[in-house]
Amino acid sequence: MWDEGAISVWVRFYIYAIHGYFAEVMFTAGWEFVVNQNFKFPGNTSVWSLAIYGMSNLFIEWMYLRMKGRVPIAIRLLIYTLWIYVWEFSTGLLLRQFNACPWDYSPFEWDFLGLITLEYAPAWVIGALITEQILIKNTLRLHFRDVAGVGSPVSHANGPAKKTE
Repeated sequence: MWDEGAISVWVRFYIYAIHGYFAEVMFTAGWEFVVNQNFKFPGNTSVWSLAIYGMSNLFIEWMYLRMKGRVPIAIRLLIYTLWIYVWEFSTGLLLRQFNACPWDYSPFEWDFLGLITLEYAPAWVIGALITEQILIKNTLRLHFRDVAGVGSPVSHANGPAKKTE
């Protein structure tokens, strides 16, 4: 059964992974529309993105908890963006060893080994802002609580609930 209190690291990992996966599908669909005027909006990603986004956002959460209230948001966004580039490059390099890297930025003017590109910097800054201000802050607010009393068959929920007799 779920423990009462803050959600576990595994639940947060899941939330961050699914969010990243969804954001990537939506970004690639939007990109396809803008670049090729494709009204089908075909978005795509790789199953590897679940682990990549889940782990990366857990690390960004860790950085956020250590920097909030002490480091200005502009500096935090710069740090997150640098982390995103390091993470994208290293995971891409690892996946490339197995011919499994799902992205290739070689066509971009400011790419490095096809694994990262500076053209995406504005998108990564905006993504970092959304990640900190919406995703992480709200995920950290989630808690399980006992809504029916100790030992009751109706034990846990997230949010307000009526106590049944």
